Amino acid sequence: MKKPFIIALSALLSYGSLAVLPVTSQVQAAEESDSGASNKRVRRSQTMRPVIYKKLDAARALADEKKYDEALDDLKSVEKIRRNSYEQAMTFNMYAYVYFNKEDYAGAINAYEQVVAIKNIPESLEQTTLYSLAKLHLIQEDYQASLNTLNKWFAMVEKPGPEAYILRAQMQFQLEQYSKALPDVKQAIAMVKEQGNQPKENWLMLERAVYYQNKDFKSLARCLQDLATLYPKPQYWTQLAAVYSELSKPLKELSTLETAYEQGYLTRESDLINLAYALMGQEIPYKAATVLEKGLQDDVIKPTAKNLSTLGDAWMLAKEYDKAIVAMTKAAEESQKGSDFFKLAQIHTERQEWKVALENVNAALQDKDFTKAASAYVLKGNILFNLNDLNRAKQSFAKAEKYPETQKAASQWLAYVEDEQKRREYMASVN
Repeated sequence: MKKPFIIALSALLSYGSLAVLPVTSQVQAAEESDSGASNKRVRRSQTMRPVIYKKLDAARALADEKKYDEALDDLKSVEKIRRNSYEQAMTFNMYAYVYFNKEDYAGAINAYEQVVAIKNIPESLEQTTLYSLAKLHLIQEDYQASLNTLNKWFAMVEKPGPEAYILRAQMQFQLEQYSKALPDVKQAIAMVKEQGNQPKENWLMLERAVYYQNKDFKSLARCLQDLATLYPKPQYWTQLAAVYSELSKPLKELSTLETAYEQGYLTRESDLINLAYALMGQEIPYKAATVLEKGLQDDVIKPTAKNLSTLGDAWMLAKEYDKAIVAMTKAAEESQKGSDFFKLAQIHTERQEWKVALENVNAALQDKDFTKAASAYVLKGNILFNLNDLNRAKQSFAKAEKYPETQKAASQWLAYVEDEQKRREYMASVN
């Protein structure tokens, strides 16, 4: 039985902390020379006068104390002072710092846009501002603006770090640009592996989501193997099993579910039932039945008619007929379905308990929704034959003969019963 292929799509992506620095840190960063950009034109930095520095630092202190309105008032007073372009940029930067801490992200975005609009600011300041601006747009769920801003940052930076590639992949994923997101995710993961570190869980979750959207189930299986190994959680094991099912690899599906079961990761009813189906699919019904029985005993699996019927199937396939009868009797009493009564009739037939088998097959045929009437009439004829009720057996086989799927078998039985009647009549006449 093939189960629905379900993988949670929520990647639980973490945006990380914003690079919104207080003015003192930004001043230091901006005044450092851009030594890493030796092949680029070096911008000549302007300096900040002490009077401006002190006012901006005072505004920062007020923001840290959550006195946001006072901090904004101080910054407005700074704007009245004639300032060079660098001092203007640092003023807007401090506005962004205050607005961000105030959780006024729209205000912070506007302030950062004012920073990058000023010409000739230090490149390090422009890079830091663009990166923070991209993250702010992401928080605001303006993914296109976020991606456009981050791409400007990428164009300026010689060696972007893995976090930047993941950040851009997040934006591309949100914009459903899955083919573009994948190379960035893989680049980030490759970079951290080269550094001897393992990729973060949410990075692998993003990779998983991209593979799922691209319907690349082979790669998805490999990604889930990494998640299950590095960050062992029940959902990764069950999702991996679901992928193997989708790839038509039942043995790998079963081995994955069994490993998860042994480690105590299968704690949901659906997971245990999936394991039972996988075991029965590989002709291991006894273990399937024990899994189901334990789940019922632990109150993880509910004793519904369907679950009890599945348990009965497992015990029947395992030829544990006593246990199969107990489970299937409960299922039939609960469901009153012809399919469950029919299974009971089959089990009692296996045990040659003909009268009980006849009662159950009759109950099955009384269900108007029962879909296996043809097989039930054949079974009923067989039971009546063994009860030496040959006339009624012939009637049952005659009904089965009307169904295309059982016509041949029913005709053979009719011929056999008629021959048997003639034989018995002859034996009676001889005696």
